Amino acid sequence: MNASQIKEKIQELESWLIENPTSPERNLIESDIKTLKTLLNKNYE
Repeated sequence: MNASQIKEKIQELESWLIENPTSPERNLIESDIKTLKTLLNKNYE
Protein backbone atom coordinates (compact mmCIF):
# COMPACT_ATOMS: atom_id res chain seq x y z
CA MET A 1 0.00 0.00 0.00
CA ASN A 2 1.30 3.44 -0.85
CA ALA A 3 0.56 6.63 1.07
CA SER A 4 -2.45 7.63 -1.04
CA GLN A 5 -3.98 4.15 -0.69
CA ILE A 6 -3.55 4.27 3.08
CA LYS A 7 -5.12 7.74 3.26
CA GLU A 8 -8.03 6.56 1.11
CA LYS A 9 -8.58 3.51 3.32
CA ILE A 10 -8.53 5.71 6.45
CA GLN A 11 -11.18 7.95 4.89
CA GLU A 12 -13.31 4.93 4.00
CA LEU A 13 -13.12 3.58 7.54
CA GLU A 14 -13.87 6.99 9.08
CA SER A 15 -16.90 7.31 6.81
CA TRP A 16 -18.02 3.85 7.86
CA LEU A 17 -17.84 4.92 11.52
CA ILE A 18 -20.03 7.94 10.80
CA GLU A 19 -22.57 5.79 8.96
CA ASN A 20 -22.56 3.03 11.62
CA PRO A 21 -22.24 4.76 15.00
CA THR A 22 -23.66 1.89 17.04
CA SER A 23 -22.04 -1.04 15.28
CA PRO A 24 -20.45 -3.73 17.45
CA GLU A 25 -17.47 -3.63 15.06
CA ARG A 26 -16.74 0.01 15.94
CA ASN A 27 -13.76 -0.78 18.19
CA LEU A 28 -12.19 -2.96 15.51
CA ILE A 29 -12.58 -0.24 12.88
CA GLU A 30 -11.12 2.39 15.23
CA SER A 31 -8.18 0.09 15.90
CA ASP A 32 -7.64 -0.39 12.15
CA ILE A 33 -7.68 3.39 11.63
CA LYS A 34 -5.10 3.87 14.38
CA THR A 35 -2.89 1.16 12.86
CA LEU A 36 -3.11 2.71 9.39
CA LYS A 37 -2.32 6.21 10.73
CA THR A 38 0.71 4.82 12.57
CA LEU A 39 1.88 3.05 9.43
CA LEU A 40 1.42 6.21 7.41
CA ASN A 41 3.38 8.30 9.91
CA LYS A 42 6.25 5.82 10.18
CA ASN A 43 6.68 5.13 6.47
CA TYR A 44 5.69 8.31 4.69
CA GLU A 45 6.64 11.33 6.79
